[in-house]
Amino acid sequence: MIRLNVILLIVVLGLCGCSLSIIHPPSAAAFMEKGDGDLQKNVTASYMWRNGPYKDNVFQPYNKMKSSLLPNEDYYYEDWEWNFQASFDIQKRFENFKIGGGLDWLTPFLQLGYVSDYFGVMGWSNICLWQIGKYEHAYVQWGGGITIIEQLPFCFRKLRIGLTQHISRNGRESYMRDGSDMFSYGSSAPIFYDEIGAGAYVAGIVGKRLGMGLEFRYGRDLTYKIVEKEHERAIHRFTLALNVQLW
Repeated sequence: MIRLNVILLIVVLGLCGCSLSIIHPPSAAAFMEKGDGDLQKNVTASYMWRNGPYKDNVFQPYNKMKSSLLPNEDYYYEDWEWNFQASFDIQKRFENFKIGGGLDWLTPFLQLGYVSDYFGVMGWSNICLWQIGKYEHAYVQWGGGITIIEQLPFCFRKLRIGLTQHISRNGRESYMRDGSDMFSYGSSAPIFYDEIGAGAYVAGIVGKRLGMGLEFRYGRDLTYKIVEKEHERAIHRFTLALNVQLW
């Protein structure tokens, strides 16, 4: 069964090699789960909201996101961001170390780190570096980051509570336009932005080979700002995620 799961994941990663390089921080709650020593399968569904406006329909002007990285001020990215996110990954623990990999939507990623009863460090990276649709860095589309996890010492036997801090380079779907009008040419291109944030989670075992967790994460965008009537303000993102672990 373990070999079959690994083979299926390799096949999926190969088929999805040409997908967009979107990437978000993986679940810290799932990463800190000890499991029973077998291969751990994780499914995470999350909802993200932010403090900025969205385009309600095609007849309204596009909101713009300004960045110093754009080479020409006539170009801009549409303010388009999916609220719902989903990921699947598998993990294997070797004493105090964990390795794993999976899909963030259709983007394959790898993760590696250290876990203990009360402390963890999780690093992750996408592996879709060859897609050249992104404008700022046409040949390198790396996204990834690192999360520091403190699992509180007063957790119950089947209930875990933890705090997280992360710094990351996230990627999300968007469109680049030439700025002439709202119906101007637009090409699909992932936006990458640097983020720093923190969060918390509660997780536990709900069956013999089943665990669940609820996770909240806050992130501040360090790359882009919202531009409204020549005024700029920071972008804050909030994510609520439900994850399920299977063995």
